Amino acid sequence: MLTPSPESQSVTLGVDIGGANLKYADTAGRASSVEFPLWMRPDDLAGQLQSDFARYPDVAQLVVTMTGELADCFLDRGAGVQHIVDQVCRAAKRCEWPAPSFYAVDGRFHSADWAIQNVDLVAASNWHALANLVAKRFAPQLASGGLLVDIGSTTTDLIPLRAGSIATNSRTDFDRLAEGSLVYLGGGRTPVCSLVDHLDLDGRAVPVMREVFATMDDVRLLLGFQPGDASDCRTADGKPRDSFHAANRIARMIGLDHRTFATETAMELAVQVHQRGRDLVRAAIEALGSEGPLIVSGHCGDLLPDNALGREIISLPETLGDQVSRCAPAYAMAKLFAQDRRQARRVSRRR
Repeated sequence: MLTPSPESQSVTLGVDIGGANLKYADTAGRASSVEFPLWMRPDDLAGQLQSDFARYPDVAQLVVTMTGELADCFLDRGAGVQHIVDQVCRAAKRCEWPAPSFYAVDGRFHSADWAIQNVDLVAASNWHALANLVAKRFAPQLASGGLLVDIGSTTTDLIPLRAGSIATNSRTDFDRLAEGSLVYLGGGRTPVCSLVDHLDLDGRAVPVMREVFATMDDVRLLLGFQPGDASDCRTADGKPRDSFHAANRIARMIGLDHRTFATETAMELAVQVHQRGRDLVRAAIEALGSEGPLIVSGHCGDLLPDNALGREIISLPETLGDQVSRCAPAYAMAKLFAQDRRQARRVSRRR
């Protein structure tokens, strides 16, 4: 498990700004995830960040990565990066914190001005931060190669690693989609209709409706991979996140509803959808053709194929703890920045 740093050390806070969640982790071992629909409230980002920063009163440095620039409230990634950078800087200034640094896919931290001038290097950079730290931390086990498998609520990142480095030249989402190292499948927001074109019921293959009636969140809730929350109505139909309504949402996928559709039947269909998700992750891993262990991160590890293709598993939830693993890119940035600072001080002393 993760051992918190002494309070006397300078604390660095990493922030991973996504389109639906804000994730925080610092070098003292604290981590938190806050749901925030950026696409609905882009101008409220600074206020939300300022409120969340109050949980980390002893922070000395702030480092940021993002994928939220992809939210469809922004015309393009450039506009998204500029907006997020501006909102982060506003929040830091209100808290009287030092100016934030932004992580880019060149593996370095940069100023706000640099980020705005190099939006394509800053956009969708969170995967690189996590892979960078993992490659360094597990370098001995990855001498002949390995694969980082980070399964989140929206996407699955599959990053080849080798001997302490990221073993892919892909940097943008386009490149990674084409390579197969970015799979748009997650354990939360992924629509059921994007995974299956039919569901088997009573010996009949019934085509699914191509509407976002249900998501993987409903599937995993029904199968017990995550808890329900009746007070949470951020679902496909705006109804509670509980077993009854999740089953009803699954039923709608084939034109039925709870009146003639038992929860047990919905669970049988959920198994089919969940297995399809696992099959897609398996196919993506096999297509990359990498060797060595799988380093598993994220909070949706149930989508990893059974037996993990016979490969050794290194679990970040077991290594870092569940909450820090859920916010792993944020934690990775904080650690990388702190390591860079220590290295710079050592070099300065030698001079």
